[in-house]
Amino acid sequence: MRNYRALVADLGWVCLSPYIALLVRDNFVFNQPHWDAIIPYSGFTFVAGAVVFGALRPHKTLYRYTSLFDLLRISAAVTLTIFLALSLSFLTSRLEGVARSIPVIQWLILIAILIWIRVLARMWSEFQRRSNVVRGSPTTEHVLVIGVSHLTELYLESLAVYAPRRLEVVGILSEHRELRGRLLRNQVVLGAPEKLASVLEQLELHGVEVARIAVIEPVERLSRSARNAILAVEQTSDVKIDWLPERLGLTEESSKDGTGQVGPAAGTKFRKNSWPFGVEGGTFGRYGYVKRAADIILAAVLVIALAPLIGFVGLVVVADVGLPIVFWQKRPGRFGCTFKLYKFRTMRAPHDGEGKRIPDEYRSTGIGRVLRRMRLDELPQLYNILIGEMSFVGPRPLLPWDQPINVISRLSVRPGLTGLAQVHGDRDMPPNDKNALDIWYIKNASPWLDLKIAVRTGLVLVRGERLDVKMLQRVREALKLELEDSSAAGAPAVNMPHLAA
Repeated sequence: MRNYRALVADLGWVCLSPYIALLVRDNFVFNQPHWDAIIPYSGFTFVAGAVVFGALRPHKTLYRYTSLFDLLRISAAVTLTIFLALSLSFLTSRLEGVARSIPVIQWLILIAILIWIRVLARMWSEFQRRSNVVRGSPTTEHVLVIGVSHLTELYLESLAVYAPRRLEVVGILSEHRELRGRLLRNQVVLGAPEKLASVLEQLELHGVEVARIAVIEPVERLSRSARNAILAVEQTSDVKIDWLPERLGLTEESSKDGTGQVGPAAGTKFRKNSWPFGVEGGTFGRYGYVKRAADIILAAVLVIALAPLIGFVGLVVVADVGLPIVFWQKRPGRFGCTFKLYKFRTMRAPHDGEGKRIPDEYRSTGIGRVLRRMRLDELPQLYNILIGEMSFVGPRPLLPWDQPINVISRLSVRPGLTGLAQVHGDRDMPPNDKNALDIWYIKNASPWLDLKIAVRTGLVLVRGERLDVKMLQRVREALKLELEDSSAAGAPAVNMPHLAA
């Protein structure tokens, strides 16, 4: 019933969109002849919307779980709806009495309404979830499940209820070919257990490091090749294998480790007062609220203004490397919470038709290098900024294994699309220096500094990266002096081991 209500709401906005566009076009002045002429076009818009939205089903996803792909699907549904309505109206009445600007204004308004309803619902859900206690990614373990059965469904439901932040399922493997690509409680069946090693490599490319494998099928039901693949991973890596039927006493074999437990001990909870510099207003004091409001407004404006460019880049990616258009990686964000960072794909698939790994230098394309050089592959991160996972300016989000050890201060703020380290250094700058620049920014953030970084980002796009030795030396001296002052006063210093050398 909830899905139908969402569909009715979407179609209601579709039906109203021609009249809203007419009001905007006429400067909110009621003109009876114009309203009479728009009625047939509105009817065709409703019919087209019912067909297109019923086929693409953008209403199926709950608003609080809206993803980038849902927003792309909404954009496609709106575009197809208006195109079909224009075609029907042109064939019947040659769009008599309908201004040619109406469909363009209608397209912008309808996309803005349908997307913002979902984005606001997602933002509200994230705000409620993080308002009191936020648990960090260092205590979140990624789990890969092997086997599809009633026990699999119970296991997934149990994790969702009792360990939603401590254990995160990243996919399922099954020996049944007909299940490949299907969903079980929103988890995708990625492939067969025999391909376990290659699946782990694929997930690692996305920034997902699997720490635990839950084998749901009893050992005797697994094929010899599947058992060998699991045992090979168990013997050659640190990935923990949970043989659940044995652990739960459902077979005659005893548990391999005798613990009888599923999952690790409860992780540490990171409360707001445990983070350095405080977090009111997002660590930046009152400026944090202004910074977040500016992020939302600017991201919304850019999404609409750059929609043609985003669509063009998407077509270029399809022509260059094929589908899918968007690539994602899991990165630690604010308070260590992992999120999916989106980019346009700029490299070919990591494996050939025979499943052999292709070196990165052969996967890169000329067009991909141009997109990365111009930072056009970063455009999908406007979505990350809209829903509050990122900011325009801040420390760049790193992969979990690239995160500096014992330096949690850079995780006390939202990661940025650009940052101080990106505009004052280059790709070859040592990680310690980049981290020093990020920490200095967190402690000195201001509207003026953000504006300077934004301007320098434009210069970097034009002339390329250049190491700013003076800025780096200034940051080193400032942070080193602060450490010395803190030690002399007997106050605990922020963990910055890279300055101790």
